[in-house]
Amino acid sequence: MIDEDFYRDVVRRAPKMTSLLGAEFNFDWRLDWPDVEAVLVQDLDDASLADNEELRTELDYLLSVLGTEPLADAFFTYVDSGLDPLADTGRSARSWLIDVRDRARRNVVLKAESEEHGQLGGAV
Repeated sequence: MIDEDFYRDVVRRAPKMTSLLGAEFNFDWRLDWPDVEAVLVQDLDDASLADNEELRTELDYLLSVLGTEPLADAFFTYVDSGLDPLADTGRSARSWLIDVRDRARRNVVLKAESEEHGQLGGAV
């Protein structure tokens, strides 16, 4: 049984990730996207530094409160995600969230370095 109050609070504190799971990865997401990677390229890799920082923060939070696979699985169910991490990526729900968090972290570093380089006018 899903703890409605718990998951309602989790959703409130992680709106970007909830939107990614429930909107981008809706039940017919495969009609719009060739694969999971294409969604992540658009929503993380092509997103701004600020968006990646926000996603990284939300994912840190999610991983702290969804400390077990059953909690992570229930979160995907609660937000009506059409993504089945195990079937679609070969990773468990929690492992997939870790992978996405790590990707957001890398993007933050790369985008911050790129912005810093751009502010220096390319001079090193």
